[in-house]
Amino acid sequence: MPVKNSADQINLLKWMLEDLRKVTLEGVKHLTKEQLFTPPVENEFCIGSYIMHLAEVDLGWYETLSGEKASDDIKKRSYYNCWFDSGPDFNPPNEAPEYEEYFKTIEATRKIFLDYVSSLIDSDLDENVITKRRDGDVSIPKKWIIYHIIEHEAHTRGQMFMLIRMAGWNKSSSD
Repeated sequence: MPVKNSADQINLLKWMLEDLRKVTLEGVKHLTKEQLFTPPVENEFCIGSYIMHLAEVDLGWYETLSGEKASDDIKKRSYYNCWFDSGPDFNPPNEAPEYEEYFKTIEATRKIFLDYVSSLIDSDLDENVITKRRDGDVSIPKKWIIYHIIEHEAHTRGQMFMLIRMAGWNKSSSD
């Protein structure tokens, strides 16, 4: 029987989130400000929008898990619900954000999420939260949400890396 106040699972999930993000950022840090803002192929979002989408996901799930609202400032900085998959609220930036802004923002949103996860103990992972879906409210265990964030970033990273290769922006060609 697991120890009730253990944080072994929490520590593993935090390590996974941190490692995943490190690899994601390593794969895009060679891009220029212009490449981050230019669609890599026709009819595709720019790589910067994918980066900000990861920030947006951290904030959205933080709010769902914690019941707290993220600050308007961090939502504005991440173009929350304005850029990637935003539907009728599509309102991306008109000019390329500064190179550092992408990375400062994604670092800040992941810190918010990791700080929340750090406040949990392993037994908290089995608690459910209610989230709204198109077809009604759904009860989801916290551990599934954290797993989903890991899965989502791995998927999104694969999309970004494929688009970077398709554009010819891979590391070897930009050196």
